[in-house]
Amino acid sequence: MHYDFSISTVAYAGYDLDQALDSIANIGVRNIELAFIQGAVYDLLEGDLSPEMAKRIRELLANKQMRCTSLAAHCELNLDNCAERLLKRVQFCAELPCPRLILYAPRDASLRQFQEAAKQAFDLARLSGIKILLENVGDTQPYVLNDADDGKSIVVEWGAEGMGINFDPGNFLSHRPNLDVLEHAVKSLDFAEHIHLKDLTQRNNVWCCCELGEGSGKYKELLQFAKQQQSIPFFSIESPYALERLTCGSTRLKSKADLLSLKEIEARLSKSVRFIKQQLL
Repeated sequence: MHYDFSISTVAYAGYDLDQALDSIANIGVRNIELAFIQGAVYDLLEGDLSPEMAKRIRELLANKQMRCTSLAAHCELNLDNCAERLLKRVQFCAELPCPRLILYAPRDASLRQFQEAAKQAFDLARLSGIKILLENVGDTQPYVLNDADDGKSIVVEWGAEGMGINFDPGNFLSHRPNLDVLEHAVKSLDFAEHIHLKDLTQRNNVWCCCELGEGSGKYKELLQFAKQQQSIPFFSIESPYALERLTCGSTRLKSKADLLSLKEIEARLSKSVRFIKQQLL
């Protein structure tokens, strides 16, 4: 079956983007998901989403013959700041260029309020061919997108308005640990524009990232189902090795002294790529 995917740069949090791109290229992957995720990337500032940064990244990608297929740019988004922050992220996508913007919707607003408040950003996204993809959260708190059923409803109601879904089974594991992650991941294949493949293990009330197939995400079963259906959305291997999520929902970055080496990150991601190929080919 045909499939296409990227690797998220969040695996390389704590390292320079140039190093991350070289490592991903060494794995044999030319598509990246650029991770500008507040709380998951060290020393990230809102001002880093600038035209100058987009130009630098665009040139890096061109020199390495790579492309950015999605931008994950989660931040503290609310009804007061969503117009400015979403517009900044859409403009950044357009300058890269990048066809998908992944983020969480504001918690203090309905999707209609969100769309109306950030109308300029949604209009620019449509004109620029950028899909705004809402991602399910992992922090246990109620949200507009908690599971696959919510995701399908959002696509039905808001798909024509430029909203789509990035379904993240790894987030679902920590968000709704008492529900069947495979059931909801399988459902998401019918409507998700994009999927994150992120596997987690839990130890001492902490969720930690691991290689695909070695955690609780049931990715072997999910990918085998996709193979039977001969269809899977574009996906990204998202492995935030520097991030831990407590079972209460909060997250924390590990000390930089505890970062994996570039060699180890590359080896772990390579193992996940091999796992995917074994299931889909």
